[in-house]
Amino acid sequence: MSASGLNGNTLDGLGQPGPINPAFVANPGGIPSRSRDFDQLQPKVSLSWRPNDTTNIYASYGVGFRSGGFNSLGSEALLNFWFNALGTGNPGDFVDAGLIIKDEYDKEVTDSFEIGGKFILMDNRLRINAAVFRNEIEDNQFFEFFTGPFGLLRVVTTIEDVEINGFELDFNAVLSDNFSVFGGIGFLDSEIKQNLNRPLSVGNDAPQAPDETYNLGAQLSIPFSAGLEFGARLDWQYVGEMWFHTMQGEETPTIWNALFQTSGFNQNFSKARRDAYDTIDLRLTLSGEHWDVAVWGRNIGDEEYLEEIIPAIEFGGSFIHQAAGDSYGAEFTYRF
Repeated sequence: MSASGLNGNTLDGLGQPGPINPAFVANPGGIPSRSRDFDQLQPKVSLSWRPNDTTNIYASYGVGFRSGGFNSLGSEALLNFWFNALGTGNPGDFVDAGLIIKDEYDKEVTDSFEIGGKFILMDNRLRINAAVFRNEIEDNQFFEFFTGPFGLLRVVTTIEDVEINGFELDFNAVLSDNFSVFGGIGFLDSEIKQNLNRPLSVGNDAPQAPDETYNLGAQLSIPFSAGLEFGARLDWQYVGEMWFHTMQGEETPTIWNALFQTSGFNQNFSKARRDAYDTIDLRLTLSGEHWDVAVWGRNIGDEEYLEEIIPAIEFGGSFIHQAAGDSYGAEFTYRF
């Protein structure tokens, strides 16, 4: 059904009323039922070598699988009409974003390679785990949000080829009968190798993959008379900067180009990046034979950071989810 023509947002390039919902033009018979099976062979191979009782060297290879699925019926037709040049005078002729989004998206397959070691040192007082790994992801599923006169549409797109290389190490050191420290580091080097839906993103970081993470903590326990024990644990965590979108500063067309019939309203996703942040958690416990009383604080430094960023370029900004600030609580546990 065509629009009335009273809303300029629904007019095509010739000034004629376009369809109220372009999806129904592509599906005049209504909403069909859809089904599809997805399957994948998932082999896993591990090799382990123990030269002595305190060392274990291993290597592994495995395949991970995430089922494909369906976007809302008509997503492809709707986004084609508003964002892609079809040569029919539709608004997308002025936007020409070159999106490739289907009503059905493919399965995601990951080939994972890992080499690592587990080590026990200092008479079992120090444990160290370390590993290097590589993930090759085919058709990485990624949520995108599009906005315009049609409202807000969320779809699943696929990134054809993503590579993630990393290193991680963690340790636990018992310095005395009552005191231990622990921590870890992690580094990621990710890259989008192929993305037909967003070709300009090739070479960018994989979304939602922080470049570095660190954590460090300490735990103290002090026994008292009458079977009481005091415990304290302090945890510090650092998360490096991270992108929430495949586009990371490249200029992209917006739907405003169509509404004003000019290319002067391009924008970029440079604000879809979260800066690095760090948090501190603290827990104090007093324990008896059958009970525990604990007080705790999370993010006690009240670090402000964003939990999630959802770019909505056509609205001129992003939907953001602020992370929780500092929080405190108390717990009582009784063991029967």
